[in-house]
Amino acid sequence: MRAAVPGRIAGCFSHVPATAPRLTEQQRVALKGGPAAHDRLAAWLAHSETTADPWANPTVPAEIDGTGRFEVVRLLEPVAVAAIARLLLAGAPVGPVLATTPRHCLELLCEPGTACGLALYGVVHAAHSVRCPRPGRTARGRYWLSVPSADLLTRPVDLVEAMLADAPAPGGAA
Repeated sequence: MRAAVPGRIAGCFSHVPATAPRLTEQQRVALKGGPAAHDRLAAWLAHSETTADPWANPTVPAEIDGTGRFEVVRLLEPVAVAAIARLLLAGAPVGPVLATTPRHCLELLCEPGTACGLALYGVVHAAHSVRCPRPGRTARGRYWLSVPSADLLTRPVDLVEAMLADAPAPGGAA
């Protein structure tokens, strides 16, 4: 069961200015990682689960509990892509990122406590668990966009800074 940190956040923004950075194809390929990174992330995600393989059925995403290890911050895709591009431009770490095509969102695995600071800055949803396929696979429209080569999580201060760069001005003016 998903334990929402603040749950669905009202007032999030779904559009970014045309001047917002976009991910290049080279950045997308680098974010995706290779088989070794996929295996490392799968082992880390499954660490707190039972001894059974959480992805025994490859067509069904597994529910992975991240309590105390990570928080999931779901952003609408345009906001997330701009934020990730800004993180990369700044040289900040980008943790695992799950694309959820049915929702047109990206889910960033962040350091615990991240969602509390983002409640007003475009977060659609935050939780302590993630429903995901095994890294390197796709299941029900979900796939890993970013699989870091090291044990990295996105830092809250970096994510807030990246998101605020494209946030609409108060009162809706851009």
